[in-house]
Amino acid sequence: MLSNHNTINTLNTYHYFHCFWPKCHFKTHRKDILAEHQLIHSNSKQFKCDFHNCNKVYTSKVSLFLHRTSVHLNVRYVCDWSECRKQFTRKRSLHHHKSSVHLNERKFKCNEENCGKYFAEKSNLIQHQNNVHLNVRYVCDWSECRKQFARKRHLKQHKSCVHLNENMAYKLI
Repeated sequence: MLSNHNTINTLNTYHYFHCFWPKCHFKTHRKDILAEHQLIHSNSKQFKCDFHNCNKVYTSKVSLFLHRTSVHLNVRYVCDWSECRKQFTRKRSLHHHKSSVHLNERKFKCNEENCGKYFAEKSNLIQHQNNVHLNVRYVCDWSECRKQFARKRHLKQHKSCVHLNENMAYKLI
């Protein structure tokens, strides 16, 4: 017979704390991690680097830690594959690099009929599905431009290069 204590522990393993922010799908088992995550949405930067008068501030402990290790301590993870020697500030990035570049691992498969392509990153699979199968386009909403892009970052680049420079030139006249 199970005790109440064991039943409660079993139930808690499935309990998640969800982010309150609309369209954010972040969830965690720990309240403290959720609280730190939610600082991202509020742009509250309360984690300050005190390393030799740096004074940069970050929204999370993780971001501060990555800053300290990569900038101030110059910690690098080096790819030891053949003569690659590429360097990364995160161990996770090194592992991803090895699996996708050197081992050519493609873990994410497109399940669309007659496609079946594989991708190293989930984001690339989603981008492929949006662009190829769903024909998703990002449209420039600047004045009467209406130029379309397959990738959101290309739209952002277009806006900053074309329209924001245009706008700055207009202000200078």
